[in-house]
Order: sequence, then structure tokens, then C-alpha cells
Amino acid sequence: MLYYKRIVTEFLDENAYILYNDNNDCVIIDPGFGFDLINSFITSSNLNPLAILATHAHFDHIASASSFIKEYNIDLYLCEYERPIVENFQKAANFWGVADIAGESPKVSHWINKNEKNLTIGDFTFSIIFNPGHSPGSLSFIIEDLVFCGDLIFKGSIGRTDLPLGSPIDMKQSLTFFVNSFKNDCKLLPGHREETTLWEELKHNPFLKNEE
Repeated sequence: MLYYKRIVTEFLDENAYILYNDNNDCVIIDPGFGFDLINSFITSSNLNPLAILATHAHFDHIASASSFIKEYNIDLYLCEYERPIVENFQKAANFWGVADIAGESPKVSHWINKNEKNLTIGDFTFSIIFNPGHSPGSLSFIIEDLVFCGDLIFKGSIGRTDLPLGSPIDMKQSLTFFVNSFKNDCKLLPGHREETTLWEELKHNPFLKNEE
């Protein structure tokens, strides 16, 4: 059986997730700021981290990735189209004034090709959807009825496209494809704000009115 823990971390109220099973294996998803906060749940629950998945490479989603890589000797998975963002990690942290808390630019062990559809880590098998717009290599990771959608869709909103390498055109195409790929009762676990369902967003989210 699968379980998950949503941890709202520091600075930008970003969501990190710990997905775990009955064997106490876990996958860390989007570990932004707040290594100690995230790691305290892992250690107190006696979990065994297998890997880190990042929906995209903005620092509020990978700031503590390097710390987890060092702590547990695990791999980081990220879309290959996020390379420019990773390469400019420190520059972005300096620009936003968070260099002192953003940590190091993480080493990516596995660059995911945009055409890859599945990813297996231990007993966890994810489907992958390539959904650029917020960033050039944004991904969603899907397992059972859980959709870790990063900054694609939020409760009542969507991810911004005015950051470097963002694209409103790609975002619109990604949203259209996304909403037609799932059952309406699937659970959306976004990078910010509360969890929601696709049905709730199709009904209430003004940015999805014409995407069905």
C-alpha cells in the first residue's frame, strides 16, 4: 500500500512530498527549502529513501536535494530540458536573495528524456507526463491515483510562465493534454497550495475553463 506525507517547507510555502510503502521505502519529491523539516519525518518514521524526483529545477523545489544526496547517497531524477536551470542554480539563488539558504546546485544522476513514459524505483513505478510551460522540462509523476504535478496546476490557479524559460504557449498545450489524460477523481498534489482533484479544478479553476 502507498502512503504520502505533504510537508510545507520554508520561504515560498512550497510542498515537498514523501511517498512511502509498507516496506518503509520512500521517494522524496520536490525537496525545496527545509532539509531538517523533511528529514525529521523520514527519520522519525524509519523510512529508507531510494531516490529524489524533481518535477522541475527551480530552487524552491530542489534546494535541499544536495543535502539528501549526501545524507543518503541517493540519485536525483530530473528532465533533461532543465539543464540550463540547474547550470544557473547559484545565479538564480543570488538574484532572488536566497543564496545563503539555497544550498549547492545538486548533481543530477538521471536526466529523464521527455519521451520517457515510465520510471521504476524499487517497488515504485511512476508514469511520467512531460508538461512544459512553467519551465522547459516540467514533469508530472503519476502513481496509482496520485499525480505529483509540480507547478503546472494549483488549487484555483496554475503555475506562472513569466520566469526565464517559461512559455505561455507551452503551458496552454500542457494543460489541455493534462486534463484529458486522467479521470476526474485523481488526486492532484501540486508544488504549492493544498491538494485538490482534477474534478474540483475543472469545476472551479478559472484557468481550466476551456481546457476539456
